[in-house]
Amino acid sequence: MSKVFLLVTLLGVLVRSSYAQCSDAGVCSIGHAASSPNHRLSLDYAFGSSGKPDDLRFHSVGLGLSLRVFEGSTLTVTLPYNGQSGPMGAASGIGDITLLIVHNVSDDGGITVQVGGKIATADANAKNLPQAYQSGLGTNDLLFGVGYTFNSWTFAAGYQFSPGRSNNKIDRLKRGDDLLLRAGYGIPLEKANLSAEVLAIKRLARSSVLKQPPSTPEQFVDIPGSDQLQVNLIGRITYPVAETYELHGLVALPTIQRKVNVDGLKRAISLSVALSFFL
Repeated sequence: MSKVFLLVTLLGVLVRSSYAQCSDAGVCSIGHAASSPNHRLSLDYAFGSSGKPDDLRFHSVGLGLSLRVFEGSTLTVTLPYNGQSGPMGAASGIGDITLLIVHNVSDDGGITVQVGGKIATADANAKNLPQAYQSGLGTNDLLFGVGYTFNSWTFAAGYQFSPGRSNNKIDRLKRGDDLLLRAGYGIPLEKANLSAEVLAIKRLARSSVLKQPPSTPEQFVDIPGSDQLQVNLIGRITYPVAETYELHGLVALPTIQRKVNVDGLKRAISLSVALSFFL
């Protein structure tokens, strides 16, 4: 057990001087989820920092529940509690709920389809701060994906459709849709499982925000460079502690880093640990 915590700590040290981020808009949930024969309850913690010049810090505690709803299908519900702080202040609260159904198309479970959504349950105007400080993105989005597993390899493609605009009074942010591609390879060890992934996310349109100073009627302007590409190298570790629960760790090192951070998704430090319980 102590060796696993040491490994996760070392991964965290390695990422401190690098940029690690995923699209917390929700599309990263596509691909690594898999239909499971067991019900599962998970609790995770993540810490992050945007780095300069934004200098935002993030803490998140998430509660997840995966249920075998019928033969070959699993429903996963995730509810986070998030806290954000930076030079302009701090805000915290319930984040956006993510729902995802994973269905095995093939008899061997090698091909899956994934459908879900991200529900805007968070307050988008906490402490009257900009969108980057909020616990959620303020939009109701749809998630679509397909996955393929072959021996130790996994491949997936996903799409996040974001039709709305946040009601944040400062930004009124409208994000572009996200396209995701990921490929991974699993490495079973004697007492743990390691996996390495390459994950690419392309925002398909520029984000837009409320023109300042505000006018009537409202006017919006596109943000140059916000239709950005990010490519991450991701490492995961899973350690079965007992028959009924297991420990997870994750670290990501991007080869292409995000520059525009109006949505608050950029990370200069990113590290997460989780416990999963089989029910």
